[in-house]
Amino acid sequence: MLIKFFRNGKGAGAGPVGYLVADNVLAYDDNRDLIRDADSQPMTVTRQPLPEVLRGNPDRTEALIDASRHQWTYRAGVISFAAEDTPTDEPQAEVIDHFERLAFAGLDPEQYEVLWVRHTHEDRVELHFCTPRLELTSGRSLNIAPPGYEKAFDSLRDVMNQRHGWADPMELERTQEVRDTIETPTRARGRDELHMWLQDQISVGLITDRASMLDALVDAGFDIPRAGKAYLTAQDPDTGERWRLKGEIFHEDWQADTAEREVERRAGHDPAGLRRLDGIPARELQGRFEQHCDHRAAYNRERYPQLSATEQELADDLALADHGDILGGDRLDDGRELALDVDAGELGTDGLGPDADQQGGRDLAGAGPDHDAPEDLHAGRQISDLHQDRGGLDDDTPDSLGTRLARLRRAVGDGLRGLSKGIERVRGTLDDEDVEPDG
Repeated sequence: MLIKFFRNGKGAGAGPVGYLVADNVLAYDDNRDLIRDADSQPMTVTRQPLPEVLRGNPDRTEALIDASRHQWTYRAGVISFAAEDTPTDEPQAEVIDHFERLAFAGLDPEQYEVLWVRHTHEDRVELHFCTPRLELTSGRSLNIAPPGYEKAFDSLRDVMNQRHGWADPMELERTQEVRDTIETPTRARGRDELHMWLQDQISVGLITDRASMLDALVDAGFDIPRAGKAYLTAQDPDTGERWRLKGEIFHEDWQADTAEREVERRAGHDPAGLRRLDGIPARELQGRFEQHCDHRAAYNRERYPQLSATEQELADDLALADHGDILGGDRLDDGRELALDVDAGELGTDGLGPDADQQGGRDLAGAGPDHDAPEDLHAGRQISDLHQDRGGLDDDTPDSLGTRLARLRRAVGDGLRGLSKGIERVRGTLDDEDVEPDG
């Protein structure tokens, strides 16, 4: 079992959430190159079995990502199991529980949102997660994978792999120099010849790191259209044939190994036949995990202090924005919206139709068009759904989410102060009547 966080995390929620729950997706070959039809149009495939939502609500997760005013709006990744592991539902739930315990240490469930979707269409179990980078009671950014996060989640990986005997991605036999790829015989021969040539260059010391490998490939007449952190793409300029090269030696930080490391690799595993995790006491692995949980909990409690009951209730009422039927809102018993930005005396007195002081019956007062234009809404959403603008607290952009929130908060404060003054006036009147002789 391994845990991987994806590098992306900006933009609307439709992208990450849609990918997790979609039945049909773009088709890629084993080199992760897009498969195209005869007209060079991208092809799609249907996932079989279809994705399964295990926890969370896709609509709510997408809405919260869209409501974020931060530059980075979400975190996504996957917990992937080897094909031979085949974990049942109970240990999968255990892994999810431990992941959330670490990722959201020190936080209550109402302070965060996370969506879990299971994929099994690639003949192995993959538990995909997506969480808005948002602490829900304060609106502050919540990053569950800050710099240096690898050690924390490695501790979770090691605890689970040792406990259940799952495949350990750090075992020597799984750290291959060259990753095998399934492809046509012609392409396979070309790839094998390229691999053997590179190994020969390494063995005689002509290639010692990533930079010298790139130089050797270019000198041999290959083009390098892509060079990722963990792969290279080599292209034959004469035929246009391309190979995606994956494995340990193609990582950007790779360097030629010492003779001792070469002996270990040729053996393929520890001479005693022990797994890496077999030599570490379970108590020690659990202690590492608990230490990371405690450290993160202390940080989260300091950054996101708990609100009082009154503050929490107000925060719930004003949470981010009105999400309609998805997140629920404050509604009157007769279905009309509750207006918070005016005094009660300024509302219509007939009790029917839109409020007299509102523009076109909108919930919030202020300048702006009477009807939202389609271009102002998230692509593919209904007119009643969440507004996409992520502007800051800026009155120069009257339609921005930040401005609407600020206005709403000011209105609530004014309304509470007005209510308090009214109560004092009533109390003063009653006190005066009490002192009357005939009172």
